[in-house]
Amino acid sequence: MLAVGFIGTSMISHEFAKALSLTEGYKLKAVYSRVLSKAEDFGKAYGVDMFFDDLEAFMASPELDVIYIASPNSLHFDQAMLAMANKKHVIVEKPAFSNLKEWDAANKAADENGVLLFEAARHLHDPNFHIIKNEITKLEKVDNAILYYGKYSSRYDQVVAGEEPNIFSPRFSGGALMDLGVYTLYAALAWFGEPESATYNARKIATNVDGSGTILFRYPTFDVTMHISKNYNLHAPSEVHSGKQTLILDELTGTTEIILENTGTGETFNLAKKPSAHLMLDEALAFHKEIVHTTEKYEEWRQLSRQVAYWSEKLRKNAGITFTADE
Repeated sequence: MLAVGFIGTSMISHEFAKALSLTEGYKLKAVYSRVLSKAEDFGKAYGVDMFFDDLEAFMASPELDVIYIASPNSLHFDQAMLAMANKKHVIVEKPAFSNLKEWDAANKAADENGVLLFEAARHLHDPNFHIIKNEITKLEKVDNAILYYGKYSSRYDQVVAGEEPNIFSPRFSGGALMDLGVYTLYAALAWFGEPESATYNARKIATNVDGSGTILFRYPTFDVTMHISKNYNLHAPSEVHSGKQTLILDELTGTTEIILENTGTGETFNLAKKPSAHLMLDEALAFHKEIVHTTEKYEEWRQLSRQVAYWSEKLRKNAGITFTADE
């Protein structure tokens, strides 16, 4: 049983806590918040019995095996480094770090301290994500792909009101690319590999980060276009085109339909498996397996995570978006 300490009390933390409760391999043991009452309010529902407002005492607790970090993006690096210095395995919500320099330093620290460091990109561990990848390899060729991920953030109302919430702040490494864009980058890189070149047409908002934008990955014989947004919703399905065949995905994450359409034969098939009981359950189980029995999967995930870090930094800087963490 792995004892887990949480940093962060937002909605995503609640969802991961629910996923952990569905497993037999984890126990949510402690919660840290700068405001102790917030930690207590969060943890009561999950049977937590340790609460901290002292970060160093939290990280040093001998009762914890794993630290889950779901704080603002710019805080991930320092918190992960402190956890690993205390010999804790670390699960960091995506995006794991603000830039490639942080990514490299953190992964070096993981190796030096003999711990594992995971980026929590949940769709990477969804069985349907791998069905899609397998079906793409079966296609005779790829002609084109379009990936969509856009959800209106309630925090955008604060931007409209003249404020700068963390998720839309360059001080906290925010913006559409660093949030929902990570999902599309993971998919494109896992399914098609690294591109020959890439561009990002970002639509900046008042806080000087991107509220939405379009990423173009160029490969030798096809393009992958990614539409992302945090200031309007996108409902279009994602598609992979190959001559008369098209793979149609109802959602990029939490996929429930993978339709293989063949206009030559008029046939359509839904190739998707029934989703797990919770969107983050497969991810939680995968991390547990690696911590207990490290396999080649860990290095595979790590290589992909580094590619995402590389391309996300390159794309946003080329679009004129810089973070305080880059300085």
